[in-house]
Amino acid sequence: MNGRLPLFLAGLILAAAVLSVLPPGLAAQYLVKNGTLVTAGGVAGDGRNIVYSTTGEPVIGIVAGASNAVKAGFWYAAGVTSTVDVAITSFFGQVHADIVLLTWAVSASSSFEGFNVYRSPAEAESFERLNGALIAPSKAGSYRDETALPGHGYLYRLGAVSADKEWSSQTISIALPPRPTTLYQNFPNPFNPTTSIAFYLPVRASVRLAVYDVRGARVRTLAAETEPEGRHVVHWDGKNDSGVAVGSGVYYYRLEAGKNVLTKKLVIVR
Repeated sequence: MNGRLPLFLAGLILAAAVLSVLPPGLAAQYLVKNGTLVTAGGVAGDGRNIVYSTTGEPVIGIVAGASNAVKAGFWYAAGVTSTVDVAITSFFGQVHADIVLLTWAVSASSSFEGFNVYRSPAEAESFERLNGALIAPSKAGSYRDETALPGHGYLYRLGAVSADKEWSSQTISIALPPRPTTLYQNFPNPFNPTTSIAFYLPVRASVRLAVYDVRGARVRTLAAETEPEGRHVVHWDGKNDSGVAVGSGVYYYRLEAGKNVLTKKLVIVR
């Protein structure tokens, strides 16, 4: 080999150094700069692993040794068995207001027909698809999982659909912190003509959710039943129990759940 390591071996050496600093759960993710793989590239492999090589790209950075040099800008991982693994350049998740927001990106040269999002309880790999229809293809996509429960852990995978095949991303793990009974701020607020009110129950409970005017008179009962653990959303159309639209102004909505009583303010602008 004339004193030089093949590029796929050099890439794996670089991978070992990079993987040591990746956050837990992301050790097999791949980050490839958009456009990096679209000009005069090639694939090298040893029968078990695949590593990309490229030419004609601007220098992003060089990691050099005594007898070899590897262009930086890639995160490689041993065990790559498909070029699609690198086409899904990132898949991440974060928790915001008890909602898991999943985001992903694919390389500029990929041509997927759409995406599916799969979730499993953290304690057992039993993945189920969350989305109904196929998520439209784009170079950067996202999905909001509003059914994840605080105090629970989940595993997520992204499925990339191409022709008659579906390729899976690496698995990421998300843990939601526990939360007590919670009444969220309505959205939108101020509103006209409708608004959404969400609340969270850590356990099954008898619930009563109602809207009151500034004098304390009940305007509308939105929920009065026993609800299971989880996040619930109800909608108010700005009408009272008789079906008559109420006037502009400040109103209050109160949640009674078990021994908990929570109140927040909302505003109608006609």
